[in-house]
Amino acid sequence: MERYKLDIEISALEIRSKFDIESYGISDIFHLVEKMNILLIRYPIGKDTICGFSTTYEGRKVIVSNSSEILSREIFTVAHELGHCIYDFEGEEQKILIDKKVNQQDDSYVENRADYFAAVLLMPEEEIRKYMKYELRKDFSELKARDIIRLQAEFNVSFSTVLKRLNELKLIDTNKKSLLYEERDRYTSRTLFHIMKLDDRLLNTTDVIEVPKKYFDYALSNYENGYVVFEKLKEALAIVGVDSDTIQKMKVQEENELDLEDLLGGF
Repeated sequence: MERYKLDIEISALEIRSKFDIESYGISDIFHLVEKMNILLIRYPIGKDTICGFSTTYEGRKVIVSNSSEILSREIFTVAHELGHCIYDFEGEEQKILIDKKVNQQDDSYVENRADYFAAVLLMPEEEIRKYMKYELRKDFSELKARDIIRLQAEFNVSFSTVLKRLNELKLIDTNKKSLLYEERDRYTSRTLFHIMKLDDRLLNTTDVIEVPKKYFDYALSNYENGYVVFEKLKEALAIVGVDSDTIQKMKVQEENELDLEDLLGGF
């Protein structure tokens, strides 16, 4: 294994250990990011626009994910952006990395590194092997499409992410990967989820708007304390789609208590 991949694996596994993740997969990647003191914003940007982006504001790392995409894709995007936060923002100010696609072949070292970090964080090799041994109780050569669906549901990822990860680890070859895709396509993922009585939420969009109040608190407090000028406050709030009219209203009413619902009206 290339040295850089080994270093990435160590970083991803250290995070799982530090935050006491003892399950096979990560049940709530969104909560994990918040526990890491990274500001996470989920917003329905629109299907087939961008998957998400990561940035910094006054030293604080921010991840924005597109909740218009199906949940499995949004989960991988958040893990991918977390990789950017870990590797690509040290010492950087006002940098932004926008991802139109994630988990696809790319010539960019930065993007491939973020993808690999996300794959290891969400699907560590040891946890895959344990799940196969203790839950599926079969060899990788015996895998059927319904088994991939079970892996998908357990690790909270997409069907294609499971196959890509298994192939990457050389647990299945390219021919097996193609056969599993063909089998899935004969039924569709949703049909297989229903047949197996599994929750198919991974296949659906949530279209949620989740903006942590502390993001607004942080941006406003920096402005009110004179650490940033009003133009910088506008930049910070523009990240989450708050327009200039709403910001002007906030400026006039800055002595009043912050109302998150009013702010969200500016999206």
